Amino acid sequence: MVYLGWIINNMDMLIIFKVYLIYGLACFSVFASVFFRNLRKSRIHIAGVLPLLAAFGLIHGIHEWSELYLVIFRNEAGAIKHVETLKTIKLCLSFVFLSLFAWQMLNLTSWRYTRWLKGGMVAVLVIFIAGLVLRYDMNSYQVYIAHTREQIRWFFALGGGLLSGLAVHSYANILEEEGYGASLPFKLMGLALAGYGLFAGLFSVDAGLWVLVCQTFWAVCITVTLWYALRVFDRERDSQTEAALHQLHQDAKLKELGELISAVAHEIKTPVSSAMVSCDLLSRQLPDDENYHRQINRIMNSLTRAAEISHEVLNYAHHKPVKHEKVRLCDTIGAAVQLNQYRLTQFELRLEADEQLVVDGDSGLLEEVISNFISNAIDASQEDDKRIKIRCFRDKLNAVVQVLDYGDGIAPDMMHKVTQPFFTTKPKGEGTGMGLSLCRQIISRHGGELLLRNHSEGFVAEMRLPGRNQ
Repeated sequence: MVYLGWIINNMDMLIIFKVYLIYGLACFSVFASVFFRNLRKSRIHIAGVLPLLAAFGLIHGIHEWSELYLVIFRNEAGAIKHVETLKTIKLCLSFVFLSLFAWQMLNLTSWRYTRWLKGGMVAVLVIFIAGLVLRYDMNSYQVYIAHTREQIRWFFALGGGLLSGLAVHSYANILEEEGYGASLPFKLMGLALAGYGLFAGLFSVDAGLWVLVCQTFWAVCITVTLWYALRVFDRERDSQTEAALHQLHQDAKLKELGELISAVAHEIKTPVSSAMVSCDLLSRQLPDDENYHRQINRIMNSLTRAAEISHEVLNYAHHKPVKHEKVRLCDTIGAAVQLNQYRLTQFELRLEADEQLVVDGDSGLLEEVISNFISNAIDASQEDDKRIKIRCFRDKLNAVVQVLDYGDGIAPDMMHKVTQPFFTTKPKGEGTGMGLSLCRQIISRHGGELLLRNHSEGFVAEMRLPGRNQ
C-alpha cells in the first residue's frame, strides 16, 4: 500500500510538472511572439499596445516556473524567508501589466463609456492600495499575504483579463473596417484572454489540479490565437516592402527620364530666352508700323509660350526630395485654398475635412497637388454654377482628398489622356498640360494614387495616400 501511494504521488507530481512546464512555455511564447517582431513601423494601432501583453507573458512565465520550482523543492523552499512575499510580488506585477494592456486597449475601442471604465479601474487600484495599508497589522503576515493574493486575482487577473479580452474582441471589428482583414484571430484572442482572466481570477490553484489545467489551457489558447493574429503584421510588412521596392524602381526610372528631359529643356530655354531679348530689341528699332508690331507680338507670344512649357518641363523633371514628416491634411488644404483665394472670391466653397487626418509626406508638395486640383476646378466651372466642394476623410487604410467641381466633366474617351504630359482640355494657349502629370508624379512618390472621374454634376479629382496613426 505504501508503494502504491508512492506511485500515485509521483504520478501526480509528474502531471503537475508537465502542466506547469506547458503553462510557463505558453506565457514565454506570448512574450517571444511580440518581442521578436519589429512593430515600430506598423500602422496598425494595436502594435503600440502589444508590448504590455508581452511583458505580462514574460513575468507570468517566470512566476509559474518559479512556482514549479517551489512545488518540486517545497521542503527546501519552506526554509527560505519571504518566499510568499516574492510570489505575491511576481503575481501582482504580471497582472498589473495585463491590466495596463486592458487600459491601453480601451483607447482603441469605439465604446461610449471608456472614461467610466477607466475611472472604475482607478477606483479599484485605490481600494487595493488602501486595503494593503489598512490590513497590514490586523492579521498575521501569512493571512495578510493570502488575502492580498486573493485581491490580486479578483481585481487584476479577473478585471484585467475580462476587460482586455472584451476590448481586443471589440477592436477586431475596427481592424476589419480599416481593411486589414484579420478580425477572426483577434476575436478568438479576445475570447482566450477573457477565459483566462475568468479562471485565473475566480479560482485558486489551491482548489485543485483542474484549475491549473484550465489556466494552462487558456494560456495555450492565448498563445495560438496571438500567433495567428500577429500574421497581420507579417502581411503588412510584406506589403510595405513591396511598395518600397516599387517606389525605388519608379524613382530610378523617373530620375533617368528627368535627367534627359532636364537637359533638353535647358537646351531649349537658352535660345528661347535669347530670341525673346532679340525680339524686344527689334521691336524698338522697327518703324512705327502696325503690321510689323503685330508680327513681333505674335513671335513674342510664341516664345513666351515656349518658355512657359520649358519651365513646366523643368519642374516635372526636377525631383525635389520628399520630406517625410507628419502632415495634417486639413492644414494643407487650408494653405492651398488661401493660395487660390483671389480666384475663389466669386465661388461657393464647401469644405468637409477630418481635422485629425494625418499622413507622412511633404506638406509643400501635397499643397501643390491640392492647389492644382482647385485651380482646375475653377477653370472647369460654368459661369452659372460656381461651386466647388473639397472633402477630406479616411477610407480604411487611406487618407482621401477630393476636389469636386460642377462643370461639364471630361469625355470618357479622353479620360485616360488627362494625366499625359502636354495634354490639356483648356483653350489653346491657356494651359501647358503638365499640371495633372506633375500631380500624379508627386502622389506616386508619396506611395499614393491619383483617381479622376466624372460625377453626376461635374468632375472629381481624388488623391489617396497611406494614412498615418496619430
